[in-house]
Amino acid sequence: MHVDRGKTIAQNIGNKGEAMAAEWLWLKGFQIIEKNRKVGRFEIDLVCKDKQDWVFVEVKTRHEGGMNAPEIAVDYRKRHKIQQAAQRYLRESGDKSIPRIDLVAVSMLPYGAQMMYFQGK
Repeated sequence: MHVDRGKTIAQNIGNKGEAMAAEWLWLKGFQIIEKNRKVGRFEIDLVCKDKQDWVFVEVKTRHEGGMNAPEIAVDYRKRHKIQQAAQRYLRESGDKSIPRIDLVAVSMLPYGAQMMYFQGK
């Protein structure tokens, strides 16, 4: 794993999880449009297309032994902020589609990583 010396351990783990999630989604047929897109004060981890659907993916990565599972970190407020950012992204690009919000939870383990995918509606 490439380690960026200017970042914290948590940021490096998060970057690794995002890269793994993007590759996994690409292998599943998603088109990765953008990574780490700033929309106002919020950052969208992955902006993707799944066939005709716009998909905004939040990636949460935790190292083994962390206090909570990664998916627990995405509560109602976080989902609401992602939804608002996704709607703004589409509005600014002139697209009237309804965004789908997905979550990829990555748990870094001593022998590799475990990913769980939660597809939104």
